[in-house]
Amino acid sequence: MRSTRRFALIIPVVLLLAAAGIVSSAAPQAVRDSDEARSRLANFERHKAMRAASPFKDLAWTFVGPVRMTGRMSDVEAVPGQPGTIYVAAAQGGVFKTTDEGKSWTAIFEDYPTASIGDIALAPSDPSIVWVGTGEANILRSTMAGTGIYKSTDAGRSFNYMGLADTQHIARIQVHPKNPDIVYVASAGHEYTFSPDRGVYKTTDGGRTWEKIFYKDEKTTVIDLAMDPEDPEILYAGTAERLRLRWSDPRPGPQSGIYKTTDGGKTWTALTNGLPEFAKGDCERIGFDICRANPKVVYAVINSTGAYLYRSDDKGESWRLVEGNDAIKKLFPGYGWVFGQVRVAPSNPDVVYVLGLNVMRSKDGGKTWEGVKGNHVDYHGMWMDPKDPAHSLVVDDGGVMITHDDFASFEHPANVPIAQQFNIAVSQTKGKFWLYSNVQDSSAWRGQVDMTAGRDKISWTDWVNAPGDESGRHAVDPTNPDLVYYTTRYGGGPFLMDYSQPVKEGERARGKAIAPDFGTEKKRAQWVAPIIISPHSPKRVLWGAQFVFLTDDGGATWRRISPDLTNFDPAKQGNIPYSTVWSIAESPLKKGLIYAGTDDGNVQVTRDEGATWTKVIAGLPAERFISSIEASRFAEGTVYLTINGKRQDDFATYVYISTDYGQTWTPIADGCPGGCANVIKEDPENGKILYLGTDLSVYVTADGGKSWQVLGSGLPTAFVFDLAIQIQENVLVTATHGRGSWLIDLLPVRERAKKGS
Repeated sequence: MRSTRRFALIIPVVLLLAAAGIVSSAAPQAVRDSDEARSRLANFERHKAMRAASPFKDLAWTFVGPVRMTGRMSDVEAVPGQPGTIYVAAAQGGVFKTTDEGKSWTAIFEDYPTASIGDIALAPSDPSIVWVGTGEANILRSTMAGTGIYKSTDAGRSFNYMGLADTQHIARIQVHPKNPDIVYVASAGHEYTFSPDRGVYKTTDGGRTWEKIFYKDEKTTVIDLAMDPEDPEILYAGTAERLRLRWSDPRPGPQSGIYKTTDGGKTWTALTNGLPEFAKGDCERIGFDICRANPKVVYAVINSTGAYLYRSDDKGESWRLVEGNDAIKKLFPGYGWVFGQVRVAPSNPDVVYVLGLNVMRSKDGGKTWEGVKGNHVDYHGMWMDPKDPAHSLVVDDGGVMITHDDFASFEHPANVPIAQQFNIAVSQTKGKFWLYSNVQDSSAWRGQVDMTAGRDKISWTDWVNAPGDESGRHAVDPTNPDLVYYTTRYGGGPFLMDYSQPVKEGERARGKAIAPDFGTEKKRAQWVAPIIISPHSPKRVLWGAQFVFLTDDGGATWRRISPDLTNFDPAKQGNIPYSTVWSIAESPLKKGLIYAGTDDGNVQVTRDEGATWTKVIAGLPAERFISSIEASRFAEGTVYLTINGKRQDDFATYVYISTDYGQTWTPIADGCPGGCANVIKEDPENGKILYLGTDLSVYVTADGGKSWQVLGSGLPTAFVFDLAIQIQENVLVTATHGRGSWLIDLLPVRERAKKGS
């Protein structure tokens, strides 16, 4: 268990000097990785060794899209005066680099212990030194934990781990302008638990050792950090109380504030003159920028139920509100804790940008504002070329924008393969088949895979919009590829799309609503609510909220076949539906044998189509997210289960088998180092073969879970959220949250299993 004793010497000093507005780190603490952090890093090394020794290492994964919608990026950096060289941080997809200004991209951070990226920094004195801070700091529902900070000295060709794995989410990296060995890191800390790993860290030896130089308490994150371009001993830190609950987005607290050091972090002073009263507890996030041409000018954007912009003309000694009306306030909507970026032009202190839902610009220090035309919504990072004031880069949930004419126009390279998928569904047709998926902030899509030229010449078409939403799931009728059932965010629908019906030109294909009636009950459904087609009839569909519903006539009529199957607790309810059904499975061998798993740790089974339900959780870790259930095709009482513990800071791989309808469970993940388990599928031809998707990769067992192997080569480190088996062509397809869909041939896996039996 992680100990808080590492920082015991700092906290009393903070308390003693708080009344004076000064936070001191006169005795900074050396930082060492905890046992948990070392375990996660060691597991990745085990994964690489297993991959190299895998009997399936010569079996290659094939990327099959999508690309055109790219995906959420958290940061962008470039080399001043070299417009072709750009680095982008994919929120959950690693780091990509281009040297031809976006015509082509190379994944430079894709074989490391995490794909979640919080920030990138280039050393001003040597741009070949690239720092990558892992763990997206925006902590959305699908944000993943990082494993510390990494450094490249060869412009991204290779990276070395440099510590701070316990931070989990890194918000900002600042590198000394002349000495690249001096680096500061702002830690946002853990997403779901308070921890002593929040604060500001400093290295003076290029990352070999680190000291913690600023810390308030285990609740207080440092969400942004800015360095004075003339005097690198001066830094500004923005704090906020940030914690995501399983049932709530982050909520503001009284720990927010702005702090300044003038001695490289030895002492910090709270800045208050002209700023809002942070103790009121209504500030969710703070962001900074300093004008390169006039470092006396500092801007701070404060999220307090909207965006408020403050300016200091004396390096933070005093502040004034320059904008708090509707011109920019609405940039931070109800989920303003996601945003908090402000940028000031390097050569003009009166040209300032605020990034949020959209981008707003003022050319007169905040007196008037104009919207900047963009390619998407939800803007998270911006880089401005100090050698060319007309050249800027902006990143958002739809990729990167490049402008060379001060935003009169921009280019949007739609060629970075970082789609954040939640699900995957396939049509069961020979030769050519459709893939369906919901993509974060980019709606639903479908693309067609073509295998008619042979298994070694697989091709795919550009994905096109499909019925659905940015979250939800699809289920394709196995006997009729034109019929697609789907849900949208928080269990919207369900709907039924019939592709055999004509769609008017210019209209987006939409299905008809077939939603069941909740009566007087209020629906409580997950962001990605389950919908499955029964193995017994293509018109038999099951859908889950807090209840399970069943239709036998394709949605014309529904029956509620369960009570509330969750551990509902009114005290654990907020602005996110919680205590909901996440996983449903029906036995292919017995109609009416149905399992349901919830996001609050319940597993329930009915053997009589819902007349009675039995809770079957004995021996399972408590309150963990039941991420998938798979009922066996080969033995009626056999069922498989995966559990995800990330919301409890538990990154173990939980996979279980029951041979008695869930009455007893046996763990079968021993030897699998893949992190949190998200999905398991049983091979349709061999009951001993199981496919497992985790937060790291895809694994396979050919002996029912006694031993595991890494499946195939070429799949980058990826959060594998879902798997689907295309039975007609015998391939497995992934949905990764950050690297799109990949496909692999299952025939060699089965052949190997036969030889081994």
